[in-house]
Amino acid sequence: MPAAAARKPVEPPLLSSAFSDAIESGVANGAYASVAVGVIDGKRSGTFYFGHRDGAQSKPADDDSLFELGAVSEVFTGILLAQAAVEGKLRFSDPVEKFLPPSFPFADARLGKITLAQLATQHSVLPAQPANLFPDDLDDPYAVYAAEDLLALLAFQHGSGETGETTDSYSVLNAGLLGHLLGRVYQTAYTEALASKVLAPLGLQHVSFTDGGNLLPGHAHGAIVPHWHYGVLAGAAGLRASLPDMLAFLQRNLTPEDSTLRPALLLARQPQAMGPVDQIGFGWNVREKSNGAATWPLVWRASRTAGFASFVGFRTDRQRAIVLLGNASEDVAALGMAWLADSAPPPAPRASDVIATNRLDDYPGLYQITTGNEAVVRVTANRLSLQLPGEFPRRLRAADKDVFVADSGTLGVTFMRGIDDVNGLVLHAGNSNVSAARLSMRAPRLTRTPIATTAAARDTVAGDYRLDDANWLRIASSEHGLTLQWTLGERRSIFAYAPDRYTDAEGVLDLRLLRDTQGRVAKLHLELAGASREAVPVRRPVP
Repeated sequence: MPAAAARKPVEPPLLSSAFSDAIESGVANGAYASVAVGVIDGKRSGTFYFGHRDGAQSKPADDDSLFELGAVSEVFTGILLAQAAVEGKLRFSDPVEKFLPPSFPFADARLGKITLAQLATQHSVLPAQPANLFPDDLDDPYAVYAAEDLLALLAFQHGSGETGETTDSYSVLNAGLLGHLLGRVYQTAYTEALASKVLAPLGLQHVSFTDGGNLLPGHAHGAIVPHWHYGVLAGAAGLRASLPDMLAFLQRNLTPEDSTLRPALLLARQPQAMGPVDQIGFGWNVREKSNGAATWPLVWRASRTAGFASFVGFRTDRQRAIVLLGNASEDVAALGMAWLADSAPPPAPRASDVIATNRLDDYPGLYQITTGNEAVVRVTANRLSLQLPGEFPRRLRAADKDVFVADSGTLGVTFMRGIDDVNGLVLHAGNSNVSAARLSMRAPRLTRTPIATTAAARDTVAGDYRLDDANWLRIASSEHGLTLQWTLGERRSIFAYAPDRYTDAEGVLDLRLLRDTQGRVAKLHLELAGASREAVPVRRPVP
C-alpha cells in the first residue's frame, strides 16, 4: 500500500476561543459595545467583529465602520516628525522657538527651548492641560481650541517643575504643539501635512480627522457620549480610522521594506527616552520582553477617549501584530498586550448594573473633612459636583452604586450610608483616602441681592487671570452681564452685589476686585468653599 500522504499541521486560529470568549463576555456584561479586532501572525491575517454598534438589536461594526483613535494619533504625528527629519527640514534637537517669530515673547524662556524630541517623547515642562482651555462644551472640551489660543499660552504660560528640569508626565500639549509646528514646517495645516506626507503614502484612505456617516457612536457607562475633536491640538488626538486601514498600517510597520516611508517608520519606533515604565519613541511605547533566552521589543500604543478605546501593537521577532478598536470607554489594552505576549486574556470586564439606581438628590450637602476643612456637594442641571476648599467645583459621573469619579479621572468619591440616608463620603485621590461626615443636606449659600452695573464697569473686569500656573480664569463681559470660567470648567454667570464684589447664584464663589491707583484691576481675591485664593491679570511680558 502506498505510504499515507503526510498531513499538513493544523495551524491554530488567529484569535483563540479564549480571547473571543473574553470579548463576547465583555459585550454581554455591558462593558463593551462593538469591538473590532485585527491580527497578523506571520503571513496570515484576519479581522473579527464583536458586539453591537448601538444597542443590543443593532449590527456589529464592519470594515467601513470608523472609530476614534484618541492618543494613538500621536504615533502618526511621530512618523510625520521622522519624515520631516529624513527630508532635511528639521532636526530633532531643534527648539520650539526656531519655528516661531524671533521676537516671540515667552514669559518663561524654558518653553522656547523645548526640543521637538522632548515634545514627541512627553519630556517637556509643559503642563498637563492648556491653562487657557475654556471650552464652549465641556463634553467636547478641545473642539474650539485654536492656534491663537496655543500661541497665547506659549506667551503667558510658565512651565512646570524647577528651572532646568523636564518632566515625563503626559501632556496633551506636547504632541498637540508638535503637530502645529510640523504644519509650520510644511507651510500648511498639520492635518493636511499628515494626509499628504504620511496617510497617502501608506495608502490609508480611511484614516482622517473628519466625522463621517460611518463614525460609530461612543459609549460610556451605558450612555452615548459626544465625539471629541481637538482643534489645533490635533497632533495629540482626533484621528478616526477603520479596522482594515489600521491593520494595513501595522503590516507596513512589520514589513516596511517596500514603503517610501521606510526610514521614517523605523526611526519613529526607536527608543528616544525613558518613560515611567517603558522606553518612549515618537508616539510609540517600547517594552523589552524576555523569553529567558532572548529579549525583543514590544512596540505599542493605547488610548481611551470619552467613548472609545484603542490599542495597536506589534513585535517583529515573530511578525505578529494586533489592533483593537472599541466604541466604549472600557480599556482594551490588556487584551492587546496579552495576545502579543502569548498570555491568557484578562478576565472579561463587567459594567455596573446599579448606576441607574443612584438618585442624585441623595448626595448634596456640606461635608466635614477629617482634616478640618469642608467640602460641598451640589446638583446642578442633573449633574453632581464636588467643591473642595480653595477649588472650583468638579463635575462627577457615576461609576457604581454610590461611587462617582471626576471628569479628569484623578479623583473619586464614595458616598457612605447609614440606616436610611447618606451620612458621609470618602475622597479617593492617588493612594490616599480621606473621609468626611455629612453636616447638612443642603449646600450653604448666602443670599445676595444684585446691584446694577454699567457696561463700561464690566469691561474693566473682563480678561484672563492666573490663579496658578496650571489654572487660569476668564471673565467675559456681554450685554447680559459677566461670566466667569476656570480652566476646563463651566462658564458661570456672576453678578455684582456691592461695589467690586461679585458672586454667582449658587454661591460657588465670592469675588472681590483689588484695583491699583489708576483704577485697573490688579488682583482678584476669591473665596472658594471656605478658603481664599488670589489671581492676577495675565499680561504680555515686558521686553
